[in-house]
Amino acid sequence: MNSMSLVRTFVAVVPPEDILDQLGHLVDRLHRLPSASCKWVSRAQLHLTLRFLGESSQAQTDIVAKALGKVTGAAFEITLNRVGGFPSLRQPRVLWLGGVSGVEHLAALAAKVEEAAVVSGFPPETRAFDAHLTLARVRRTPSSPFPPELTEALKTVPSFTWRVSRFFLVQSNLTPQGSIYTTLHEYSLTQSAPHASPLL
Repeated sequence: MNSMSLVRTFVAVVPPEDILDQLGHLVDRLHRLPSASCKWVSRAQLHLTLRFLGESSQAQTDIVAKALGKVTGAAFEITLNRVGGFPSLRQPRVLWLGGVSGVEHLAALAAKVEEAAVVSGFPPETRAFDAHLTLARVRRTPSSPFPPELTEALKTVPSFTWRVSRFFLVQSNLTPQGSIYTTLHEYSLTQSAPHASPLL
C-alpha cells in the first residue's frame, strides 16, 4: 500500500473551550517551573484518547467514520483532578491528568468505540483502557533527578469538570514541528443513534 495514501487517526474526547483555557493556564504555570526535560502539550493537542487507530487507508477511515456514527450513549459529566505518570510519577516518561468522577462512563464509551473500530477492520486493542489527558512527555535520563519544584506542584492541581456530550474522529499529521490535529468528524452523545457531522 502506498504510504502516501494512509491516514493517521484517533478517536477522542476534547474538552470544551473554557476547560481548554483552564488546562492551558495549568500547563503554562507548570512550564514556568524548573522542568527543562519536559515537552509540554499545547492547548490544541489536549484531549482524552478513546482509541488510537493508527494509519489506515482513506477507504477504511471512511468505514470507521460511518461505524462511529452508530455509537449510542448519553452525555455524562467527568472531573479530572489528579496528576499521574507513566510508568510512575517518581520516574515518569509521561505526565498525565486523570480523575475519579465519570471515568467509568468514559470507559464505557471507549468500549463502544472499540467495537466500532473492530467491526471496521482494525485489530483489537490489546491494552486496557486507561483514561488520561497527557500534559507532558519527559525527556530525561535515569540518572537525572525529577525537578523537586515540579514534583511539589503536581501534588495539588485544580479540578476540571465538564459535560461530555461529543467525541471526535481526529487526523494526526506528523511534522518536524510536532503533530497537527484536524477534526474529521464530530459525534453527539444522545440516548439514540448520534448524528455524525463531517467537518471536512
